[in-house]
Amino acid sequence: MKEKLYTAAVYLRLSKEDGDVCDDSRKGESNSITNQKRLIHDFLKNREDIHVYKEYVDDGYTGSDFRRPSFQEMIKDMEAGKVNLIIVKDLSRFGREYIEAGRYLQRIFPAAGVRFIAVTDHYDSLTADRTEKNIVIPVKNFVNDAYSADLSVKIKSHLESKRENGEYTGAYVSYGFRKDSSNRNKLVADPVAGENVKLIFRWKLDGMSNSRIAERLNALGVPAPADYKRSLGIRYQSGFQKGLYSRWSPAAVGRILSNPLCKGLVVQGKKERVNHKIKKMAAKPESEQSRYRQEDLALIGEKQFDTMQGLLKKDTRVNPGQEGVYLFSGILYCPDCGRQMIRRKTAYKGKQSIFYICRTYNVEKGCTRHSIKEQELASLVTEAVKGQIRMAADAEEIRKAAEDAMEGMRPFSLTDARLPELEQELAETTGMLSGLCTDREEGLLSEEEYEEMRAFYSGRCEELEGQIRKRRERLGKAGDAVREARQRLAGFKDAGSWFPDAGDGVWRSFICSLIDKIWVYEGKRVELSFLCRDWMAERGPCNGKG
Repeated sequence: MKEKLYTAAVYLRLSKEDGDVCDDSRKGESNSITNQKRLIHDFLKNREDIHVYKEYVDDGYTGSDFRRPSFQEMIKDMEAGKVNLIIVKDLSRFGREYIEAGRYLQRIFPAAGVRFIAVTDHYDSLTADRTEKNIVIPVKNFVNDAYSADLSVKIKSHLESKRENGEYTGAYVSYGFRKDSSNRNKLVADPVAGENVKLIFRWKLDGMSNSRIAERLNALGVPAPADYKRSLGIRYQSGFQKGLYSRWSPAAVGRILSNPLCKGLVVQGKKERVNHKIKKMAAKPESEQSRYRQEDLALIGEKQFDTMQGLLKKDTRVNPGQEGVYLFSGILYCPDCGRQMIRRKTAYKGKQSIFYICRTYNVEKGCTRHSIKEQELASLVTEAVKGQIRMAADAEEIRKAAEDAMEGMRPFSLTDARLPELEQELAETTGMLSGLCTDREEGLLSEEEYEEMRAFYSGRCEELEGQIRKRRERLGKAGDAVREARQRLAGFKDAGSWFPDAGDGVWRSFICSLIDKIWVYEGKRVELSFLCRDWMAERGPCNGKG
């Protein structure tokens, strides 16, 4: 009987996990694409019944799913009748997903009349008996699946540990920053892009819209974030880019303005995969994210950044041809219907007048006018803000006393004399615990004594770790409180010594940094709700009226 000839597909796969994260460096080498190829071709020597049609290579793809480009290409060629034999080094190279691997080996390949060979597992579907097909292979697939799950847990734990130690684990870095050339797990500010980030913040604080900022950056020829990364030799791909060359967009500007990294706050681990078999990402609660401060990264002061977040919430759509938002956009409200006021412009005998009016009254003919001229409103707001500043810091003695109080808080808030003692005791207790095994082996402790002392020292270690963790959390919160108080104090000192004119380009950002809402009553009575009301509670109410 004439021997059947087979047209073979040689399938080779290596995942990033196999090559980069493994306990034994020799394992990564044995699984390399080159070695897989050599092993298979050695197996095929003198096999005249097998002709290799094509090699299919998935380099850098996980085995936990089968959505791999070369694998899918191979399956299409199989369905088209181009190949009737598939050869892999071992079952783990084929795939590590237990159920799907079993479906291919036990149903799809047999139904298509395709032979399957796993060289180092010594499996050949042509000669395998029932035991190999129904017991041995499913067990091996299950082991491979379990290995993939265990590896996923180890990688996740490894990354979380690095984040807890203040190391950066992301593949890419936000615009304005880069990885330290001497330490890839540390971030530094980018000297070129960082200046552009500062410029974007300055333009926004001056009242410029996101669209106008993007247009200006494009007009100046500033490379967009994706192009800038590639100009540095970074192999970067972005889902936001649509053409060959990327351009600045309002969305890109918005992402920079809301990025906490700009104020030196590193946030990592915001999302995680549902499990090792599904690539879908799920958002993690803020309490489980990694957050730490790196002051040398701050391109923008924290107070300035927080002011910006308020501006981003308040800013409204900009009319075509207008560079920035209107002076009171997003903060002016009618106290009766609760809706925002709208800006209107009229001209009489060649003289232009700008005023604000209740949206409900103007559009739906409900409520009442609540109208007020922009110039009158600006004058009332100016006087109300000045009054609040005088009330909050009208005397140098008050500011000096506050500074002294902040300075006096340092030794009590930011240090903990007990913490070093607890850490030293933990180190000693851990040492005692690790030495118990040696004492038992040398006959210094009986089994009963060993178990008793192990339970005692283990319990003490857990107790000490809990105390240390709570004290560190308390120190972190105290540090944040002191830092915030200092920034608020500095902000009011600055406001007291410098006050912009209502016509200044910075007037918009100035009032938005101090005021949450402005209510306009009938009769041109104005009430202001200040953002500083919590901090100034002891000095009196923060609602100014004009």
